[in-house]
Amino acid sequence: MFVPRKKDLTHVDEFIDNYKGNDYARWMLMHFRLPAYQQAHFNKFIADKELYCTFEGKRLRCVGASAIGDVWLNSDYKKDYGHEYRVCVDDCSDWGDKP
Repeated sequence: MFVPRKKDLTHVDEFIDNYKGNDYARWMLMHFRLPAYQQAHFNKFIADKELYCTFEGKRLRCVGASAIGDVWLNSDYKKDYGHEYRVCVDDCSDWGDKP
């Protein structure tokens, strides 16, 4: 499900650049925003890392972020790719490395 981003909401890059934000989430989202060829080079360093957040009362795994500013979420914690939701970073909370 794609949830369109409104103009007044935070772009994922703005979230990453906010040094008062969650450092772990910012670091993981920064990796997701790299071009695919760069991600592939660095995947070995974050292969054991996962990012989770709460969206609409559900704990979901964040598996990516797009150039248009949204983040990609999945309820299947085993999936590294693919998403069920594309949402604004503002709609997510409780970022962390645990489900």
